[in-house]
Amino acid sequence: METTQLEAVKQALAVAGSSRLGLLLLHVQRRRQIQAHLGLQLSERLQGMLAERLQQVLRPDDRVLTGALDTEIMVLLPDLLSPGHAQMAALRILREFDQPVEIEGHTVLLGLTIGLAIAPDHALAGEELARAALLALDEAEREGQRFAMAVAGTASGLRVEDLRRALLENEMTLAFQPQLDLRSGQIVAVEALARWDHPELGDIAPELFIGMAERMGLSTELTRWSLNAALREHAQLRRQMPELGCAVNLSPKIFGQSGLIEQILGALRLWDLPPRMLTVEVTETAVLEDADYSGWVLAQLHAAGVDISIDDFGRGYSSFSYFKHFPARELKIDQLFVTQVAADESDLRIVRSMIELAHNLGMRALAEGVEDAQALRLLTEMGCDRAQGFHIGRPRPVGAGLEGWSPVPSGSESASASESISYPP
Repeated sequence: METTQLEAVKQALAVAGSSRLGLLLLHVQRRRQIQAHLGLQLSERLQGMLAERLQQVLRPDDRVLTGALDTEIMVLLPDLLSPGHAQMAALRILREFDQPVEIEGHTVLLGLTIGLAIAPDHALAGEELARAALLALDEAEREGQRFAMAVAGTASGLRVEDLRRALLENEMTLAFQPQLDLRSGQIVAVEALARWDHPELGDIAPELFIGMAERMGLSTELTRWSLNAALREHAQLRRQMPELGCAVNLSPKIFGQSGLIEQILGALRLWDLPPRMLTVEVTETAVLEDADYSGWVLAQLHAAGVDISIDDFGRGYSSFSYFKHFPARELKIDQLFVTQVAADESDLRIVRSMIELAHNLGMRALAEGVEDAQALRLLTEMGCDRAQGFHIGRPRPVGAGLEGWSPVPSGSESASASESISYPP
């Protein structure tokens, strides 16, 4: 990273104040080979072309900074709503450059890798934020991934001991986000989402403490707390809606633990929830790490009556072979495609194909990240079964009850939130 780039980070932090600022570091794989093939002059033009296309993909206020040919490209993302908002930008960039680019008769596959860090979640100062993004980039390359986000550590003051204490002393809380049945127009389920208000650091983003739990061997403890807290709090909502379902996320790291099936079924008995009303959301990563064993675990839960949902569908890069290991009832379409479904024709076609795929496999389709009335209308017209997102209802504590959880008029707070989230095609 050049001095001028680092100064730009410091200036952006000063302007950001208390709002979130994202820093993306973009590395072009095989950079030296590409430069050798094109020559320095054409390589400089390629870098300029890349910067122009990046700016078109991003929001007007986002900033693309290039340096020398041997430095990483930097992208500054001001006024982020959440760490997930920055992740959407990174994934949008990766999609944009999936295909080769053409320059003066040469075809070049850039093969981008991205590291992400966010202030104040990961760091407070410019050099710390840059270092966190660089560490994330190094991790992505080391693990053979295209994208990685920094994990809270010494830069943000968050320690693994804090997380262990939070689980032991019940510092964490839950929020529930509603899921809407698009045929009946009724709320039929809620997804349980863990929240952590650190006594000194304030609200900790779920992406950070969940990632820390998985890295530091606390996934079992976090899952145990989440499952029991979700079913305990959900019992209060069922007093208002006896048939209200509950969705809980399972970490990929817990499938090797013994007694997982007994733990889930025991919690259902303890809180008197019929298995058919529980949905466990699992990403493809959870199955692919040990396809045979994790598939057997899911089959046992399915046989007991628990619904299985394929979470974040469309974000991964594996083949459809993992469907053989998922006795799934639901396919959950990732918000990366849903948020821009009304503005991006390619996203519209992708979402329609995913809905048809789910139905062809005998599953229901649930779209997450519904941020406006137009997206909700299009999903309904395409035959999507369920939806969730800010337009339908924001996550909130169980004490808030169910009142007010319904689609909101276009032009309301949720619609404006969608505009700030937007990363145009």
